[in-house]
Amino acid sequence: MARELISSKYVHEQAEKIWQRGDLHRTFLENSVCFPVTISLPSWSSKVLLTEFPAVQEAIYSLNEQSKKHDFTISHHVVNHRQLGEQKIPSAIVFETETIFLRFLRHSDEFSEFKTLAEKTLQRFPALKNWLNRYPFKLMNFAAVWFSLLAVCDYFEQHPRPDFYIRQLDIIGVDTKFIENHKAILTDILDVILPEIARDLTVTGLSHHGFERRYGLRYELPQIRLRILDKRLAVCGLTDLTLNLLEFNRLELPINTVFITENKVNGLAFPHVENALVIFGLGYAVDLLVNARLLKNVKIYYWGDLDSHGFAILSRMRGYFPQTESFLMNRETLTKFENLWVNEPENKAVTHELANLTAAEQAVFKTLKTHHIRLEQERLSYGYLKISLQKRHQIAP
Repeated sequence: MARELISSKYVHEQAEKIWQRGDLHRTFLENSVCFPVTISLPSWSSKVLLTEFPAVQEAIYSLNEQSKKHDFTISHHVVNHRQLGEQKIPSAIVFETETIFLRFLRHSDEFSEFKTLAEKTLQRFPALKNWLNRYPFKLMNFAAVWFSLLAVCDYFEQHPRPDFYIRQLDIIGVDTKFIENHKAILTDILDVILPEIARDLTVTGLSHHGFERRYGLRYELPQIRLRILDKRLAVCGLTDLTLNLLEFNRLELPINTVFITENKVNGLAFPHVENALVIFGLGYAVDLLVNARLLKNVKIYYWGDLDSHGFAILSRMRGYFPQTESFLMNRETLTKFENLWVNEPENKAVTHELANLTAAEQAVFKTLKTHHIRLEQERLSYGYLKISLQKRHQIAP
């Protein structure tokens, strides 16, 4: 035990901890000094000295040899032991200079590279000094591509919110794949060097094209698929349309009713209804509809699975559009098709409360959760769908 606590391995581990704290990097950036660096060695009890004396002597000899090899200094203290007499015991290791410390850890080349990269970085982007102070090893993790990253930063500084696809950015030595593969570190740097006006601070994270949205780039927009259920309202003869989100948000049609259903085939086979259309295939992505002009002043019917997730989506949809009514998600439908129920695994069911359900919907939702059952919308007969529609709507010719 005693031998291990003054071994070269122990000293190396403690010195590496100092290196990993980034103390040397920060003192370089601040043009200050952190040497000499002292590493204290554990003290031993008289009992340990006596019982492990041969091992202690061997460890001290080995440490002295390492000191000669690596040029670090050993500080000692004197112990007067009853049985062993006066003993000179190592108490600390001292690295007098940066050169000795780095050579011992074999980090000389790495630190030299850090200093070169940091100096050139701060010449171009002085604002990154505090960031480098906090994250010196992030720079080193990307040392091989660092100047390419700075080239991207140069571009965004000169062309804030460029309104191009990444593929269109003309940056020497940088291709589309490079930016795609380095979005996280680029976000770190761009957030420091770009003014707030060049960043959308409401966008966080990289999911759902977060990088593109935050820095004003174009990206492939989500697609909304719909069918116009009244052929008289066809657009240039077309009734089955797929629009990107921006186009859909601007869409205006002389309709008064919108159906929303999850299942694609249900959307494709939905009966013709006067002055109506059906949107399908979104699932939880009904959030995308929130800014649609088309949905502001129309009747909305949501038709989802009779399961906990179907009601969760209904609740979410009604949160955006309070006029939303459920369609074929009642107890009558659930009971009529009891033979088609399947199990909804408890570990996959919605567990949180749904705030935007009516009392009747809440009752059905509770039944589904209590009995762990679900009735998928595509299991309902087409005839039942048409009859249900005829009760409320004029089916178009």
